[in-house]
Amino acid sequence: MKVILNAGHTLYGKGTGAVGYINESIETRTVVNLVKNYLQEKGHEVIVVNVDKATTQTAYLYEVVKKSNAQKNADLFVSVHFNAANGRAQGTECYSWKGEKTPQAVGICAELSALGFRNRGVKNGSNLYVVRNTYMPATLVEVCFCDTKADVDLYKKLGVNKVAQAITRGILKR
Repeated sequence: MKVILNAGHTLYGKGTGAVGYINESIETRTVVNLVKNYLQEKGHEVIVVNVDKATTQTAYLYEVVKKSNAQKNADLFVSVHFNAANGRAQGTECYSWKGEKTPQAVGICAELSALGFRNRGVKNGSNLYVVRNTYMPATLVEVCFCDTKADVDLYKKLGVNKVAQAITRGILKR
């Protein structure tokens, strides 16, 4: 399987991610690098498409989609994020085209919830630029809420390796 992985948001300029108890832009890159390694260990081809700096959020999104779509015959696009809701929400969720319950979206939610995160389920991501505009099936995963102490405490207790392994298992669901 050929998988495109994206660490959501830029590191600098416009389009940086949420900051709470952890920094989304930094954590997504850590998670994606580990998922890449785990998928490659299982024999899958992985291309990481990150954009570290952009002048606007639109420019960031355009560049991610352009680079992803340039990869021929990709089977799946997965963008990793950490959610934020002013500390008022908990859990993991995935977004897919029209909320389609793809094996990967359902699998990622199930695997992360098995670690202890509340399963918020698969949601309609048709309004999300990367889900709407990539040529291959796309899943945007929100690992947990970076501004909710209970979620971040669980994330830190588990460690990024267990989280990345769970996402990898979810991606490999068929």
